[in-house]
Amino acid sequence: MMKSALLAPALVLALAASAFAQGVSKQDSNTETVKITVSGGFDMDWVYRSKELTEVLGGSGADEGRIESNANVRFDVDLTEKVSVLVNLATVRLNGTYASIGQLGAGGQNVKLWDLAVKMQEVLDPAVTIQLGTQNDFMFDVRGNGSALFFAPGKSGSFATNAGAGSGVGLSGGDLNYNQVAGAVVWYNRDAAHLAVALLPAIQEGGPASNDEAAYAAMLYYDLDSVGKGSRIGVILALDAVADFVPASGGGSTSQVITIGAAASLKGLGGMNNLEAFGEFYIQSGDIGVANGKAGGSAFKLGGHYVFEQEMAPWVEASITVISGDKNLGNNKIDSFLSYENVNDLMIVESNTFGINWNSNLTAFKIMGGASFTSGGGAAKNNIGVSAALGFFTASEKVAVATGNKDALGTELDLKLTWQYSKAVAFDAGLAFLFGSDILEGITVNRDDSTNLFTLGVSGKF
Repeated sequence: MMKSALLAPALVLALAASAFAQGVSKQDSNTETVKITVSGGFDMDWVYRSKELTEVLGGSGADEGRIESNANVRFDVDLTEKVSVLVNLATVRLNGTYASIGQLGAGGQNVKLWDLAVKMQEVLDPAVTIQLGTQNDFMFDVRGNGSALFFAPGKSGSFATNAGAGSGVGLSGGDLNYNQVAGAVVWYNRDAAHLAVALLPAIQEGGPASNDEAAYAAMLYYDLDSVGKGSRIGVILALDAVADFVPASGGGSTSQVITIGAAASLKGLGGMNNLEAFGEFYIQSGDIGVANGKAGGSAFKLGGHYVFEQEMAPWVEASITVISGDKNLGNNKIDSFLSYENVNDLMIVESNTFGINWNSNLTAFKIMGGASFTSGGGAAKNNIGVSAALGFFTASEKVAVATGNKDALGTELDLKLTWQYSKAVAFDAGLAFLFGSDILEGITVNRDDSTNLFTLGVSGKF
């Protein structure tokens, strides 16, 4: 693997390529012209975590501030009007354990071939598009905001890591990783209907097929512009196959979990054009491991989002999320909801980038809001954004910690500021405070029930 120091020359080469790659002639035997579009970016943060948070994440157990980052260079190569190739070179921020996550110069910050895919349009029918290769951006996301309660395998860790959330601490199990998802996705887009069939045999590769993690899914979006522009509903049927699934007692076993889900994003209800009502619901069943174990998780989320018609475009959002936990680990049944989730609304409890990524056995009530305004001469309109989020978190089922069986995850308050310095560069800052957490108190050495987080970052794109 190339080290992260090689990213700088890669960026230079990419920028040079973009200057002349609007039309690159091929060999004389092929007179067609290749069009190459080069893009990319970076995200770098100074992150301060208090000692309780570093301890839970498997770190030093002391207050710690450090720099975490990622960057990428992407090439979109149009071979013909209907055939294109995606090549993406990236350093991946979530690359293992907390000790190496996103660290400049760390062994995990190698430059990787993160995406390699071929997309073919109008295959046999004008409505059919096929992508072969990596599928890191594929997800079930009816709202279209990049937040997936169940299925975003390329933005998540292993499907199995939250299996024991009913008895342990319900964390990511130390699996601070993104999956590199590969397979085939077939899209059929006709008028208001958008159907996708995903065959993803390589979500996590473990050598022989018996050691792999795979998913197969069919999902349908249906646009409801008659309700309000941008409204749509969706359904998904997924089969997730995982080798050596927790709590399987022995190697070579394969677990198969079926998930059925439905979701909706309805805008303009009752003539209120700035109102969105949203919701999603999932149920699971299947076989777990070698001990005749059964899966029986469920999850749902309901909420609303409203944007006020004012110059600063203030907005508010409220939601409730209930994700099942495990009632009894001794009955060979996992009631914890299993997922490839990508919900990062609050930085300590939910974020897989900054926090503990509590992704199952969770009941959450969240209130969020924000606004934007213009600052600086000649600045773009609304280049300053501010937001706040308040989350009330409990475990759906009590978990066993050193101080007993507890369910209070705590109350979290987040404050964020973003300054869009230019079209290409933005600065941001975030503060997060978690307090009143009986579970945190029960799993930290000093029996602390609160912790905090501070971030200061810069991001760019070209």
